[in-house]
Amino acid sequence: MSPIFFTTDDGDTLLRASPESGSNHDFRVHRLILSLASPVFKDMFSFAQPSDQSEQLGIPVVNLPDSPEVLDVILRFIYPGVEPPKFTDLTILSALLSAADKYNIASMWPALRDALKTFIPDEPFRVYIVACRFGFLEEAKAAAMASTPRSIPLQEAHEKEVRNISGVDLYRLVWFVNEREKLGRANIEIFGSMIYDSPCPIREHLTDGAGFYGSLRWRLLEMFTEDPGSQSHDFSKVLDELPDPPLGCKPEDLDRVSECPLQPSHIRDNLACLVEELDGISGDLLKQAFGKEF
Repeated sequence: MSPIFFTTDDGDTLLRASPESGSNHDFRVHRLILSLASPVFKDMFSFAQPSDQSEQLGIPVVNLPDSPEVLDVILRFIYPGVEPPKFTDLTILSALLSAADKYNIASMWPALRDALKTFIPDEPFRVYIVACRFGFLEEAKAAAMASTPRSIPLQEAHEKEVRNISGVDLYRLVWFVNEREKLGRANIEIFGSMIYDSPCPIREHLTDGAGFYGSLRWRLLEMFTEDPGSQSHDFSKVLDELPDPPLGCKPEDLDRVSECPLQPSHIRDNLACLVEELDGISGDLLKQAFGKEF
């Protein structure tokens, strides 16, 4: 935090952050600038000041319930020519959304919503809570897509955050991620069985070859479990490991190897169908969970 930007000598008001921060944090500001940015500040400054209004440096002090970090970022949005705020803490971002709503600073909303999306990969559950709290449908959907059953920490430590959303919103998320994983894993199992159980028209493949192809299913299951929300699952590493010609083929089989179901091109085609199926499952379940309205 760098409140030095808000210590200009011609400021006519001191904003004092919440004393819960442990020490006084004052921001010397201009009423006109704040009034132009926020109708709430405008109304606040238009009221006659009480006779016991505290002063410092000969100007009034306005006590606010917000933390110094939140006030600092708010002022960075409001004041022209000031270094743009940086968002590294989701808790602060959530407090900023509350402050933007409280002070009705409409200009902050687009940047705050964009910043919220950057936390989705690492904290999808918390982003979902924030998005639901402020009615951000697209952000809530994106957070749901990035969530897994293991990323929804329904422990006592998260009780306070969970209270910020309704039971319906929580149910939607839990239902979506669990149903998507169940259906997704079932489709991957089918894909794996197609590979493992497909008979070769030329000869039976060697045991180690069968084991190798059977293990593809487990690799794909691991990747899907880790990142089920990707719209184009990156199975390329698995495909790169496919032997060409397939394991078990012999030199005399090469003229007919294209008939083998374990030919990489065949597996690649089936995998493309699987990816399309998984994406379709995610899209359909998302519509069922959230519908057109939030």
